[in-house]
This record gives sequence, structure tokens and C-alpha cells, in this order.
Amino acid sequence: MDYYTFRQNQPILSNNYNYGLSTVGEVKPTFTGKRGFRLNSSIRHASEWPISEVSSDLTVQVGSSSFCLHKFPLVSRSGKIRKLLTDSKTFNICLSSVPGGSEAFELAAKFCYGINIDINLLNVAKLRCASHYLEMTEDFSEDNLAIKTEHYFKETVLPSISNSILVLHHCEALVPVSEDLNLVNRLVIAIANNACKEQLTSGLLKLDYTFSGANMEPETPLDWWGKSVAVLNLDFFQRVVSAVRSKGLRQDVISKILISYTNKSLQGLIVRDTKLEKERVIDSESKKKQRLIVETIVRLLPTQGRKSSVPIAFLSSLLKMVIATSSSSASSGSCRSDLERRIGLQLDQAILEDVLIPKNPDGANNTMYDIDSILRIFSIFLNLDEEDDEEEEDRHHRNRFGDEAEMIFDFDSPGSPKQSSILKVSKLMDNYLAEIALDTNLTTSKFIALAELLPDHARIISDGLYRAVDIYLKVKTLEHFSHFMN
Repeated sequence: MDYYTFRQNQPILSNNYNYGLSTVGEVKPTFTGKRGFRLNSSIRHASEWPISEVSSDLTVQVGSSSFCLHKFPLVSRSGKIRKLLTDSKTFNICLSSVPGGSEAFELAAKFCYGINIDINLLNVAKLRCASHYLEMTEDFSEDNLAIKTEHYFKETVLPSISNSILVLHHCEALVPVSEDLNLVNRLVIAIANNACKEQLTSGLLKLDYTFSGANMEPETPLDWWGKSVAVLNLDFFQRVVSAVRSKGLRQDVISKILISYTNKSLQGLIVRDTKLEKERVIDSESKKKQRLIVETIVRLLPTQGRKSSVPIAFLSSLLKMVIATSSSSASSGSCRSDLERRIGLQLDQAILEDVLIPKNPDGANNTMYDIDSILRIFSIFLNLDEEDDEEEEDRHHRNRFGDEAEMIFDFDSPGSPKQSSILKVSKLMDNYLAEIALDTNLTTSKFIALAELLPDHARIISDGLYRAVDIYLKVKTLEHFSHFMN
């Protein structure tokens, strides 16, 4: 039978889809130098495609969808379908691996029929991958789908941060084809380049306003795109952050992006104290996912110093999650140590809530809080104090023949913690002792170890320490009295 025998009321799609788009009214093949297929300019609108008057001679199975189509328009554009139809007696083919599935194939097939399709941010990634899979290149037809999607990609997607992030998100479902086509890498680099260009432009504008003395217009925050990047999966997000860091994006901007991503990605991953076996399984999976997110975020944190762009409240939250989801893996231990070090470096900025870190519910200790972690954190801060004292002694020795004023210990110098910082930490310790003193499972040895941790010069007065000791003794007295009565 000829490909284009007309027949009335011939069903087109076996899955009864109704597409409602413009379709080919009259099919008249003409040939070009590349054996391309061009449709007659006579086009009409119909409720379904391809035209119902032409009987199909090919059924294409894509996933659970079947498309009753015609061979000639498809082979004129698609190299893959042309190869599959080397035998003229072939009437059915299966394309189970089309990137983007039946939706992408439908758009590609319409393109083969000469129907104008809308290439946009939501479908450009899958159309680009589908055109690669179907071999819809210039080797088979001029202005084919691959070149059209590539043009849109270059002109509309890559110049924009927000567009790049959205298309990158759609690339997640198209791996590994989107990786093989280098779409993912190009998008990541584009985001990094554009973000750093905005940072440079913002800095130059500030200089212009500074020298001109004019009132500066409110500027768009450099992390304006930070919330939109939170839609990415963990792997793609990690690659974006690594790229913007390597390009020189400011650390405070990176910190805000990390905080935004963490807050959004951990929603719903609450570690629960489960009772039913089914809930335990769910909780275990949540813990694994939460631990992976936290460990990745910690690796992406900017370089730590006393003047850190990462808020200590955020670091404390991460540490609490690490402890709650901890495992025996080396990565968990390294992650925990890193966070304890970071918190210790800026402990003078902490409040009581930041150091009230619950212990792992599966741990051996019965205390309410992780005392060992706090001992390490305070020790890190105190070791910094000792290191600064040694540095100050060296500086004092080097300048012993210099100006006498330079030989005085300067607590406010950038290289050493201020005396006010040490006093803040001592007050924090006393408040912490008063809080944990209420824990009846806290051993005396642990309480004494914490109370004696700070050096004598850290406290001007010891009222806070006496108060904590008084609370602890009263709790222990009541505990012993309760045991005696029972």
C-alpha cells in the first residue's frame, strides 16, 4: 500500500490522545540536496495530528504511549528512525529510551511534520536530548531540531542565571544524555560566570557612586538567585557552588546560598523517635538522606576563621543534625570534627541555645546533652587563646627595643581574642553548667571537668559558677533522697 492512501475517519493515536494543535493539511514531499522532506505550505488547524485523512503506515511505541504516524516525514528528519526502517516491511518500532519520554517524542514528531513547536525553558533540555537520540541533525535536514534547540540554548538560556538554573533542574531527569551532550557542565559554568560578572558590576557601581558623591540606588542582593538554586538536586547544587567559588564569588554570598539550600532541602526530614517497625525504616532512610545533605554542605562551607561569614547558629544546627544522624563512618566523624572546630573558632559569638547540643538517642550515655562535644569546642577556643599568648610573647620579644607602647599586650589586636571575648565565653560556660546541672544523669566527673576547664583569668567574678554548682548539688540531693524514700 502507498504511504499516503487517503481514508476517512482513520484513528491516528492508539492511546486516544487529543492534541489540539496545528497540523499538516496536505502532504506533498519535495526533495532538497540533503534529501530533506519539506511540507506544502497549505496548513490547517485540526483537533488531532497527523491529518486524519491519511492512513498511518508506522506505529512508534514510546514507553506506554503508541503513536500512529507516517514513515516519510520521520525518516526525512531523523537519522535513527531512518536506520530502523531499512526494511520497507517494518510497520512497528519501539523507542524505549527517548530522553524526555513520550512528551519529548511527540514534540519531535510534530517538528518532523512541519508543525511549529514552542521551544521554551521547560522543554529545551529534553528536546535537545531527544534530538540527539533521534539524530535530528543537519546531516539529514536543514534547520533540524538539534540546531534549533542549540540556538535557543545559546541565545536564551546561557546568558541568564535564572534561566540556566531552571534548565539545569530539568537536566536532572535527562542524565546521562544531558551529561554526554555537555549541557550540565555548560550550564554550571554559565551560572558561575554570570554570578561573578554581577558581583564585579556591583563593585564598579559602588565605586562610581563613591567618587561621584551621588546617592546610590538600592542594589539587588548578589545572592538573589540563591533561593532558586535550591531546586537542584544535591549533586548539581554542589557543582554550582564549587564553580562559583572557583570563579571568586564572595564567601558571604556563598554562605547565604548554602543556608537557603539547607533550610529547603531538609524540610520534612525530621528525625523522629519512632515506635513502629515501619516508621523505623522510614526514619532510617530520612537519617541517611539528611546525613548526606549535611556532610555535603559542611564540605562546601567557606574557609573558616574567627571572622566568619557563616553564622554560628547555622553551624550549631548542622552539628546537632550530624550528631542526631551520626554513623560509624569516617565521613561522619570528619564532618563532626570540622563543625566543632568552626564553632570553637567563633565561640564568643554563641548563645546558650547554640551549645545545648542533644546527644545521639542511640548513644551509650544517658545524659540529655552531648557533654564531650562541648568539652572539645571550649578546648578549641582556649587553645586559640594559648596560641595567641605565644604569638604575643614573640612579638613582645621582637619589639623589646622598640616603642614601649607596642610592648603592651593588645587584647583588641586582630591576631588575638579580645578580653571581652574570653569573658563572654566564661559567662556562656556558667550558663551552660547551670542548664546541664538539672540533668540527673550527669556524672560529677563530667560536671567538674567542665567547671575547671576555663583558666582563672577567664572569670572576673564567679557568681555564675557558684549558681551552677548550687543547682547541681540540689538536684543530686533530691535524687539521693528520692532513692532513699523508694
